[in-house]
Amino acid sequence: MRRYLLTVGALLLLLWVPQAVPAGGPGTYLATFMEVDGGSRQIGMGGAFTGLADDAMSVFYNPAGLKYVRGSEIHLETSSWSAGISYQHLAYGFRHSYLPGVFGLSWTVMQMNPYAELTEYYDSDSEFDIGDFDAVDAGDMAFGGSYCWDFGRLSVGGTLRWYHLGMAEAFCEGMMADVGVLYNSRFRNLRVGASLQNVGPDNHWSRIGVPGGDGDDFGMPTVYRVGASMRVYDVVTHRLTVAADYKYPADGQSRLNTGAEYTFNRGKLFVYGRAGYRIGYDEEGLTFGLGTRFPSSDEAEIRIDYAFINMDHLDDAQRIAVTFIF
Repeated sequence: MRRYLLTVGALLLLLWVPQAVPAGGPGTYLATFMEVDGGSRQIGMGGAFTGLADDAMSVFYNPAGLKYVRGSEIHLETSSWSAGISYQHLAYGFRHSYLPGVFGLSWTVMQMNPYAELTEYYDSDSEFDIGDFDAVDAGDMAFGGSYCWDFGRLSVGGTLRWYHLGMAEAFCEGMMADVGVLYNSRFRNLRVGASLQNVGPDNHWSRIGVPGGDGDDFGMPTVYRVGASMRVYDVVTHRLTVAADYKYPADGQSRLNTGAEYTFNRGKLFVYGRAGYRIGYDEEGLTFGLGTRFPSSDEAEIRIDYAFINMDHLDDAQRIAVTFIF
């Protein structure tokens, strides 16, 4: 009875959550780099992972998915974007010999190439480069710790994350948190999950060159996600899983992620093919991905994943990741 009440209560709570997410306009929130979905496997499936969450990258979608990390997993990923922007994601999921539950660590970095700092006095026709200063560095990062409780068919997870935003001498630092639930119906491995991400107090930039040095307060890029996944075909060496996510970000622009993953395995060798489509995004649409998983020793495996994102106007984006499983 306790587990039943816990399951119903958690799912009802997260169905109510979208009403509590404030809706503002684009450009009115801090730390929006945390809205970018990570993971080459996940993006290959269109970013539909909230209801599928079953590896270390769950810390970026639904920390309740850490339940399915059986030993330890280390995930390393890099991705390239237009305008010299790149993202790096690191996720570490592990179980402790003497402590219950599953733990996770995560690290996200957004970097961009240095650019020239121009002031209102800049004159492109001047031979003296008036108002043109040295190159400016800019980048954001976040580090988090996660924990997952396992209640049988239901799991509950949470993440506490510290973030740092930097641009020239200006900076912003603070804390945010995620919470998620995942339910496994055991019917064709049907899973339903939901998460609330990037919840935290308003914050502001410091050292921005104005009297007092501080800027105006802005909110966090809170995102509500709910998703489901199902294994629709599973015969000996062939498996097909489909998934879909609904995202409601703080800017009020609803988005839908859909995707599928085909798995072929022969013994301990696995090969993956993935495809997805992202609806409601300004640029992103079709996604594709490939992957393979193979033993690296008697007790360890390596998974390599690649993803391609088709952009409407910007250069197409690519991601590559390596996961160590032991």
